[in-house]
Amino acid sequence: MLNLTYLAHKDIDKSKWDDCIKKSTNGLIYGETAYLDHMASNWDAIILNDYEAVMPLTWRKKWGISYLYQPAFIQQNGIFSTIELNDIIIDDFIELASSLFRFAEFTLNYQNKSTNQPLSLRNNFILPLGISYDAIFNNFSQYIKQRLKKAEKFEHSYVVSTDYKEVIEIYKQLYTNKIKRITKKDMLNFEKLCFHYNKMNRVVVRKVINKNTNDLLAVVLLLKDERRIYNLASSIFPEGKKKLANYFLYGNIIKEFSPENIIMDFEGSDIQGIAYFYGNFANENQQYPFIKWNKLPALIKKIKK
Repeated sequence: MLNLTYLAHKDIDKSKWDDCIKKSTNGLIYGETAYLDHMASNWDAIILNDYEAVMPLTWRKKWGISYLYQPAFIQQNGIFSTIELNDIIIDDFIELASSLFRFAEFTLNYQNKSTNQPLSLRNNFILPLGISYDAIFNNFSQYIKQRLKKAEKFEHSYVVSTDYKEVIEIYKQLYTNKIKRITKKDMLNFEKLCFHYNKMNRVVVRKVINKNTNDLLAVVLLLKDERRIYNLASSIFPEGKKKLANYFLYGNIIKEFSPENIIMDFEGSDIQGIAYFYGNFANENQQYPFIKWNKLPALIKKIKK
């Protein structure tokens, strides 16, 4: 058995934790302590040895029962490791987690695909950058090339902004009523998270406006770490859809960041239309697992969050 330790939040050494995320082969921004502190109602952890690998346990309580859940704006969590992961390590982490929490519905990350676990896979489309935009463009499908060329014919302007609050407000207006799992509190927490990362120049805001009318057509908020730029909150207005503003937007983002040796992380999706859009830009679907279990007593086995 591995030397695994369960730690309550107050006992976690956050410096060692963040160092582990930074050094992990599969480190993601969602695993940083600041991200978890802002977006999770509560979180504890499972630690391997002296922070060689870590697994955040994001939890809530209902009817006196603590359960694992997936916080808003956190696409992937699971086990982040500085050593190579295998089925034995993944299974031991999950076995301990399931002994601590009898109900769970949450995601692991793209390196946590144990063949011994009842996992379902979700889409995440990525595009490695670090080469010239011309080389990236040449590798696009004919469909994307045509869309990008057509989008260039409209009176679009690509705008660099720092106003992350505006993007969040637009996102709330356009989508929060349609995405039931995202609450007003989630949006407030996300705004506070962006305030935190903005102080470190890790928030990226880009817009598309009409050159003639100055009307806003599309906008996106992305977060950055040393490895990826994450597509967190994207919004498009009806006029922007008609004029392919999203193609213009993401084409220019890829062009802007193409010199950097990072990954453009489109963040999904499993919704067919969105998956089609991002999938055409990406060159890989780096799928990640969703896992759930229910070991509750029979009378409350159908607990819902």
